[in-house]
Amino acid sequence: MAREDESERTVVKDKGDDRYEILATERFDCAPREVWELLCDWERFVAVGLPGMTSDFRWVSGGPRESPSRFEFAVAGTVLKEEIYELTADQQAGRYRVRYRALEPALGVLEYDAVLDVASPDGTTTVLETRRAVRLEAGTAPDMLAGMIDGEMQSLKNHFADSG
Repeated sequence: MAREDESERTVVKDKGDDRYEILATERFDCAPREVWELLCDWERFVAVGLPGMTSDFRWVSGGPRESPSRFEFAVAGTVLKEEIYELTADQQAGRYRVRYRALEPALGVLEYDAVLDVASPDGTTTVLETRRAVRLEAGTAPDMLAGMIDGEMQSLKNHFADSG
């Protein structure tokens, strides 16, 4: 994982007091609508982004394409409870946004708020930019979480390369 001034897919910024901003960007050779369709199917998005790491996904309230929607799934035997609280689509401009957050602490993460932005800079490729603001338990390094996010981006890249 890159730190602030390195150029890699995932960058961790230390904000102090066990707070971090984890930024990740990936480019796909597909239309932004294809990425948006995956983001709107959160159960599938979790399975594609974290292959073999998740189980027992279920909607608690709401559902696909609804905001707000609450869901939970297991990672490493721990249930993560999260909420999608914004879904924004400007299909004409090819810009899309999902915002979601953790509802309860889990796996050393006390607070988690994420923004996923999808856009097409040139009309033929799509860029997914993600920003996660997190607060971790005291003394917890962000490396495991950043590694999961980096793996998620690589899995998404592979998914869209295979579907194209």
